[in-house]
Amino acid sequence: MALPSRRTLRTAAVALAAATALGGLAATTAQADTVGALSGSGTISDPWNPTHAAHITCNSATLFANYSPSAGHRDPIATLSQGNYIGVRYITSNNYSADVFWHGTSQWGFLLRSCFSLN
Repeated sequence: MALPSRRTLRTAAVALAAATALGGLAATTAQADTVGALSGSGTISDPWNPTHAAHITCNSATLFANYSPSAGHRDPIATLSQGNYIGVRYITSNNYSADVFWHGTSQWGFLLRSCFSLN
């Protein structure tokens, strides 16, 4: 079996370097388009927002399954105590509620904005 010529190897190396550079450019462009923190679309299935560490500041706070600006919080899930740690995915546009993840029971729900503080 014959070994490839130097010209063939050089051509392959140049092609690989060009492909790597273009791949890096595409990755840079994709990162520039990421969604900012706490700027959710208003749906619980919005996969682009990371959670941010927070903790409960009220003596007790109820975690609700549903929230709408017109009806408010509905369907209580659990009661969280002061100091419980949560993850906040987004705060509603009226700044009244937030979509949160309670680590204690691995549950998603809505919580009054006035009852937690971002770490």
